[in-house]
Amino acid sequence: MNLPDGARILVDVDGTLCDNMPRLVEYVDAEHGVTLDPAAVDEWQYHVPAVDQHVGELIDAAMADRTEWFLLGMDPLPGAARGMERLRDAGYEVHIATHRPADTHDVTREWLDDHDIPYDGYEHDVPRNKGDLEGHALVDDYHRNVGNALAAGKAGALFRQPYSDPTACEGALVVDSWDGFVERVV
Repeated sequence: MNLPDGARILVDVDGTLCDNMPRLVEYVDAEHGVTLDPAAVDEWQYHVPAVDQHVGELIDAAMADRTEWFLLGMDPLPGAARGMERLRDAGYEVHIATHRPADTHDVTREWLDDHDIPYDGYEHDVPRNKGDLEGHALVDDYHRNVGNALAAGKAGALFRQPYSDPTACEGALVVDSWDGFVERVV
């Protein structure tokens, strides 16, 4: 991924900086008595039959019902803090760009601080199409977001997750880890 000096890199949170699936599994078990296998979630609209909701709806419910428990209880992905630090040390401007609801932004910033994840800016009004944000690159775990960034002329990096489809964002840098991403960018 070739980026200009001082490029603004937009970084997603869920599935990119943190692993939200274990917390979702806990929530679904506690609230619905259903065991959810994270490996089975192979698309964002994955339907959980026993609950009759899809994963996105369950995540929205967890954020609304138990905001701090849900969001503050997530673990960062291995290497996330060091990776963000290395991007900044390389002269890039790193901005958080998440589709989490606006009323959870304070909790998200608290989580970032608690895990020593550095960033230069926080995008408060993220449009449905992240490609519309000002920046040079998007790092995300959802192929549609990365595809939108690529279509807008930005660089894109896709963190591979069971629900991400690298074939849907041709031209993206596809990575499995923060170390793998940083090695290709810095």
